[in-house]
Amino acid sequence: MRTLRDKDLDSLLEGSEVIEQDGYGVKVARLKDGDFLKLYRRKRLLSSALWALPAKLFARNAQRLQTLGFVAPAITDLLVIPARQLNAVRYRPLPGKTLRQHWKTLAAVERQQEVQRFGSFLGELHEKGIYFRSLHLGNVLILPDDRLGLIDLSDMQIGKQALSHWKRARNLQHMLRYAEDRSWLAEQHRAALLAGYRQRCGDIFADRLERALQAIKIP
Repeated sequence: MRTLRDKDLDSLLEGSEVIEQDGYGVKVARLKDGDFLKLYRRKRLLSSALWALPAKLFARNAQRLQTLGFVAPAITDLLVIPARQLNAVRYRPLPGKTLRQHWKTLAAVERQQEVQRFGSFLGELHEKGIYFRSLHLGNVLILPDDRLGLIDLSDMQIGKQALSHWKRARNLQHMLRYAEDRSWLAEQHRAALLAGYRQRCGDIFADRLERALQAIKIP
């Protein structure tokens, strides 16, 4: 990782567009050259970020996803800013819209087809051992070439074996925390989601996922 001083970070952020921020400051910025800078701040004295920097996890996961055949951002730099207890990843953003944005523009019949496609994509992630705890329709992009890509990658585990049933069901629960995602995936187009998942994972895991869906209490 490359170490930056305070003034170096300020220079890097000069003229940038703030994409996301919180009470502590900038979280994501689009730099003048078009790259994104994602900043991670250690908020507690004792934190897992001390030995597993989120920026490094983001970069490692992006590389591993690409090796497995998925589309992920290209990393251009890893940074640490000790004086501000920050670490950061600089990357080239993927073009396109989130599935949440894209599906809003579709008629119900078209969306149903896209949900089935997403079900197959979800199944592929699970079959390749990818447990993306931050998976939701705002973290999956549809690209100009019609492929699907993943963003916001630090909260991810990539194993050597397909996910267990428990992790598959848990991953689905993560997505259903979002009302719009839940409406599309668990209510309007549930059959399409399961059909796509079945195509990728087979009957056993699709049936188990269906039972997990039925067990989830929908407000």
